[in-house]
Amino acid sequence: MKQTSFSPINIGKGPIIGISVIAFCLVMLFALFGAFQDCDKSKIYVNQYPFTGNYAVWTGGGLQKQWWGNIYEYNKTSQVEFTGVEKNDDGYAATGDNPGAAVTFNDKGRGFIIGSLRVVLPIDFEHMSKIQQDFGSEQALISTLVRPTLYKVVTSCGPLMSSLESVSETRTDLIQYITDQLNNGVYKTKIRKVEVINELTGDSDVVAKAELIVDTIAPGGYKRQEVSPFSQYGIVCNLVSITDIKYDEATQDQIDAQKQANLAVITSKTKSLEAIQKTILVTEQGKQAAEQAKWEQEKEKAKEVTKAEQQKEVARLAAEKAEYEKRRIIAEGEAQAAANRAKVAAGLTPQEKAEWDYKTAVGIAQALANSNVRWVPEVIMTGSGSGSGNAMDAVGLNMMLDVVSKMNKK
Repeated sequence: MKQTSFSPINIGKGPIIGISVIAFCLVMLFALFGAFQDCDKSKIYVNQYPFTGNYAVWTGGGLQKQWWGNIYEYNKTSQVEFTGVEKNDDGYAATGDNPGAAVTFNDKGRGFIIGSLRVVLPIDFEHMSKIQQDFGSEQALISTLVRPTLYKVVTSCGPLMSSLESVSETRTDLIQYITDQLNNGVYKTKIRKVEVINELTGDSDVVAKAELIVDTIAPGGYKRQEVSPFSQYGIVCNLVSITDIKYDEATQDQIDAQKQANLAVITSKTKSLEAIQKTILVTEQGKQAAEQAKWEQEKEKAKEVTKAEQQKEVARLAAEKAEYEKRRIIAEGEAQAAANRAKVAAGLTPQEKAEWDYKTAVGIAQALANSNVRWVPEVIMTGSGSGSGNAMDAVGLNMMLDVVSKMNKK
């Protein structure tokens, strides 16, 4: 049988030293990574040193001495959501890792509030070391302190309002109530029973309403049942947002019916206001028409007055003109008479006097002829009966000449 022999492999000192150096470098490299920590300014770091268990809190960022301690990271601010709600036969139910906050209102309506809030952590050593010691991580802090406190606060807000009020006017009050109680503690309230009238059925019902107890010395101005657990850790909650409230089926039906009733009332009031506005409009239009008619009458009156004034002015001017003409004619007549008298006084020539007497006689005769006066009788009774003709003409002519002669003398 053939036997095989193996000779040992001889390794020189050089390779052994090289391998040892590489291993040492690797060990030192890993050790170096555990000695320092590059920190982010948006985070808070709590370092627990080995052996002693002491803490170091870093908030400024940059390279920090870790000395192989255990690092725990926290966000300086984080958003906590409570949006997990699932619809079922009765309405809704809270589900998921971020369940919605259940609430029961003073009218026994129920629902789930969906929203979010911001959590601001302290940056001082005392509070952060206490948070690390009590919770150990940010996730544990949120799940075992922030969320339970939030749900308790939301529950305490329910008796402060009705489900219908939470839909409308006091929604913003609900946000304020949640924020205040998270930071200052749950309110201490007194319950007052109030009789209210159901606007849908008209029936009266007794409702237990919670009222806040004012205390000017207490934080926020109200008495508290307990101090907020966040105060001992320096945690501040803000930016509470309510995106929706999911009501159970019965509560939603009640809210919808109330909305319809309110809408009907609003519609009725709107129609009444429209009727009033229409009446006002018609009245104003009537007033406007009356004013327009009055203005038209005033305008016509102004025209007539202007026209009358114009006619008056024209008449006045005509009268003045007539008066002027009269004076002118009188003046001319007087002047002519004066001239005639002057001529007579001075003495007329026989020819001028004869011409004057002729014109005067002709003028008087013409005037008498045109007159309707009967200067002589149309019939003269004689001894042989009535007659006319030459005898009457002679008598009339003689009388006329006599009149002319007398007037001429005058």
